[in-house]
Amino acid sequence: MSDADTTQSQDKRIGIVIGTLEAGGAERMALALLKALLDQGHQVRLFCLGSDFSMSLPGSEQEQAQVRNAITLLGSGSADQSTLRKALAFPFLHRRLEREIKQARLELVISFMERANILNLLGNTKVPRIISIRKHLSMALKDKSPLKRSLVRIGYRVLLRRANNINFNAFEAAEDFQKLFPNNLAPISVINNFFAPEMLEQSQQSPGAEAETLLQGNSLLTCGRLVPVKGQRALIRAFSRAIKTLPDIRLVIVGDGPLNSELQQLIYKLNLEESVTLAGFQCNPYSWVKRCKLFVLPSRAEGFPNALLEAMGLGRPVIATDCHSGPRELLAPDSVYNQKTKHTEQVKYGLLTPSLQLQDYPAGAPLSTAEAALAEAIITMLRSPQLLDHYGKQAKVRAQDFTRDSVIKQWQGLIERHCS
Repeated sequence: MSDADTTQSQDKRIGIVIGTLEAGGAERMALALLKALLDQGHQVRLFCLGSDFSMSLPGSEQEQAQVRNAITLLGSGSADQSTLRKALAFPFLHRRLEREIKQARLELVISFMERANILNLLGNTKVPRIISIRKHLSMALKDKSPLKRSLVRIGYRVLLRRANNINFNAFEAAEDFQKLFPNNLAPISVINNFFAPEMLEQSQQSPGAEAETLLQGNSLLTCGRLVPVKGQRALIRAFSRAIKTLPDIRLVIVGDGPLNSELQQLIYKLNLEESVTLAGFQCNPYSWVKRCKLFVLPSRAEGFPNALLEAMGLGRPVIATDCHSGPRELLAPDSVYNQKTKHTEQVKYGLLTPSLQLQDYPAGAPLSTAEAALAEAIITMLRSPQLLDHYGKQAKVRAQDFTRDSVIKQWQGLIERHCS
């Protein structure tokens, strides 16, 4: 048999399913996996349940064209549609997906996130199915409507036995899921997110003269969608205390979302208009992150936080709330990941502060214990050039444990084990 014949015999026909290609960690992982498998000569299709598409495609122009040709939109709905409308669209999406799988003679289907996972599990069990959970599900469900919580819980409870593997991006998230669904018998795997090398190149580009000025001096930055789970409101309140000690500091928040107006009002009520900037969505957030003095992740919950890993890869010292899940696994890998701190910890790769309360407080209310700890952690870091330098170097070292090649190899190993 020739080398060409051997290569061809090893080619696999693989499907990837995801809700949309809005900007996010699961979406980046799905696109990276798609490109890596295409590069190896496999026949790969990526199916989107909705038409939202703000992710940049990976690779050169020619590679992007190849990736784009492998993407199929199964539906025209938006991620912002109601849960009821999404549920009503399920029969159509199910028929369309199974028809595409049959026509392409796919040997394995991998899905990311709850809607795509449940749709995947509804499919023909003759085709192996891998689902990937990208959140700490117990925490994520608390922010969902009662209808969505019920649909996710019932869907998983009924269908999990059909999965050939359940993948997670953090060990704590995997443990939480097993407690939610103790009767699940499917094998479990954990594959973390990755830090892509092109982020280093993109970080060298200028964010513009105004942003360059904004990020000079004692600037701290956070990056994420403006939604309650990301904790920006608590960070602004913590900042209002920190600035009383360090009057020259500035907070920059990169991202957009439904809380934009509410956060702007909070900034106004706390008289922080000159010190806090809502920078909005940025096509290249890495150029902003690279220029800040300190990166802060104030999340109430995560899966495995891409924004934190990216800031570390760019050499930024970091503070993160010790939320479920991911920050502790990133910053203190030798510790017990599900034991959360009650006070600020200077751990190996950054500072961890107590998890934030679930509810938000009015502008003038006293800071919670967690908000006060976050404020003190900011002061501690910005007061110490030595600490900033130490944790900046440590962050870069830790990010090397999450290279794209090593993560993709883990995915390839998982695919090899389950592909028919």
